[in-house]
Amino acid sequence: MNVRVAVATRDGKHVNEHFARARRFLVYDHVDGCWECREERHNQVPFSGNGHCDNLLEKTADLIADCGGVIVEHIGPGATDFLLGRRIMPITLNGPIEAALQVLIESNSMRFFSSTILS
Repeated sequence: MNVRVAVATRDGKHVNEHFARARRFLVYDHVDGCWECREERHNQVPFSGNGHCDNLLEKTADLIADCGGVIVEHIGPGATDFLLGRRIMPITLNGPIEAALQVLIESNSMRFFSSTILS
């Protein structure tokens, strides 16, 4: 199964960013049994200190709309519901990105990403 996920990261090596504060996402494709980092996408943070700015939350969702899931360190219930409504599965993990991606494989979570299976 070939899928695409976004990873919220500050350092490019670890899942260590809250969804609402993520300034960048690394996009990974799982193709032929291997994860490949395809690109880095820069984001305008949707959290203003007083809550989410709905317009910016929508822009963040648009930024990762081609991904079946997003791996983040933390995410609030409002953003979770918003992403699920856009058919993007939020997954909370932390630690090295490679370990988080392996968790997806071992947990069989990738089957939930069927809406964005790559051709």
